[in-house]
Amino acid sequence: MTPELFAKASGLILLAIPIIVIASALPFAQQGRIAALAYRRRVSAATVIALAFALLAGLLFALGSRSDVFMPTIPWFGGSRGIALPVSIAVNGMTLLLAALVSFVLMIIARFSIQYLDGDSEQARFFRLLGLTGGWFLLVVMAGNMALFTFAITMTGFTLHRLLGFYSKRPRAIMVTHKKSIFSRTADVLLVTATVLIGLQVGSLEFSAITAFVAQHTQLPLALHVAAWLIVLAAILKSAQFPFHGWLIQVMEAPTPVSALMHAGIVYSGAIIVLRTSHLLAADGYALILLALVGLATLIIASLVMLTQSAIKASLAWSTAAQLGFMLLELGLGLFALALLHLVGHSLYKAHAFLSSGGFSDQLRQPKIFHYRQVSLAAWLGAFMGCLAIALALSGLMGLSVRQEPTLLALLVIIALATAQIVLKVLSYGTGREVVTSIATAIAMSAVYFVLHTLFMHGFAPELAPLPTELSALKYGLIALTVAGFLAVAWLQGPGRERMVPAAKSALFIHLYNGLYVDRWVERLSYWLWPEKVGRLTRVPNAAPRAKPRSAEDTQA
Repeated sequence: MTPELFAKASGLILLAIPIIVIASALPFAQQGRIAALAYRRRVSAATVIALAFALLAGLLFALGSRSDVFMPTIPWFGGSRGIALPVSIAVNGMTLLLAALVSFVLMIIARFSIQYLDGDSEQARFFRLLGLTGGWFLLVVMAGNMALFTFAITMTGFTLHRLLGFYSKRPRAIMVTHKKSIFSRTADVLLVTATVLIGLQVGSLEFSAITAFVAQHTQLPLALHVAAWLIVLAAILKSAQFPFHGWLIQVMEAPTPVSALMHAGIVYSGAIIVLRTSHLLAADGYALILLALVGLATLIIASLVMLTQSAIKASLAWSTAAQLGFMLLELGLGLFALALLHLVGHSLYKAHAFLSSGGFSDQLRQPKIFHYRQVSLAAWLGAFMGCLAIALALSGLMGLSVRQEPTLLALLVIIALATAQIVLKVLSYGTGREVVTSIATAIAMSAVYFVLHTLFMHGFAPELAPLPTELSALKYGLIALTVAGFLAVAWLQGPGRERMVPAAKSALFIHLYNGLYVDRWVERLSYWLWPEKVGRLTRVPNAAPRAKPRSAEDTQA
């Protein structure tokens, strides 16, 4: 193998991954058991090959194969300043990590679907759509330029739309899928517009060229400022953020593997485009503040609403909305490496949560052997302050400083609140020995986090914008608002709920259970903007047509 070919080997292998998965689903789905068996074997085998290729590409990358892959350039408009549109695959640590993650999740979902849909008359069509959706999304995570990313995420949206409406005889599912498509297509238009603006200004749509252009200019042109805001708005819509979150909660009539694929992968496309354009968004600055504010609002509302839901999948969906809000908050604060770590961890967790959701009801039927006691306010404050001291000590051992990284202050409070929940839960029923064990667990979890934090900060430094060392007064206000928001959520989920007046508690429960009623207005507006398609799609297929009313002449006859 020549040195030039070896340098491109990992990129060529990455390029082969989506091609293999899409090719496995290309023939039109046929009816019958034999066709269904062939489809599910082919798609399942393709996902296994995809994971193997992703791991092989990572190994070659570690050995020095790190050149991006460029296919023949596609000519496009632009007059004298033509835009170069190469079909390129980015070869870096982030794309390799995401390719391996998506391939693994896709493989698990495909294998789970074999049993889940066994005997279904439409399983061949399901596996065809699963292969197409997974293949296009694999192209999303490894695209080397804005044009290919936008094209791939648009194609992913179209095939996902068919999966979400898999059961076409369920009108409610079709209506919610239609509402989702309105937001998704709007986000696609925003991305296309941002792509054109970036290409006309930079002269190239490669993510590496955008990063280089930003590094060479202390002041961004107006076109790039507008493009940054469009990208952030697209990320908000793609991530189902408040108040556009309703479709993510309601689209639960699709097969469970579809919910797992969406919640463990595709819904992160908004966060992925922010990560890929982090240098541009960091140079703009203000667009990220909007992203953080929307993420924080979604996090607070969804975290509280989640506790009021009785349906398992609805609770999981609200949990996804909250975690996506948290992820966008991290991105808005400039904690790009932390957001990437969060994406990986939550993707694996959510895939397992949805695929195992059928067993939750069995867990709820188990007898309650613990006798819970109320945790005092002093214990809650003591647990929080103790975990905050642990987080401060561990961050110091890892060489992290609030002076060098001001956003670390919010991060320390969040970690302290998260680990304090472990101790407080055991305090409500455990013995002294169990409390000591919970404290040791909290220390261990904090240590693991800071190790991963350091690894991701250094390991993905070339692909992500660095942490800001100097913050404006607006950013400090955002950090303070973040700390206050997390403290309020932790208070309402813990001692505040127990000490609330019963009448106020009941009223708050009702309002939160209904999602503060915001989605109802958004839904009405959506159907007002595009009502005809809803009426057409919600008709049950193969239903007998309605009889036409007889005319006066027919009646007399």
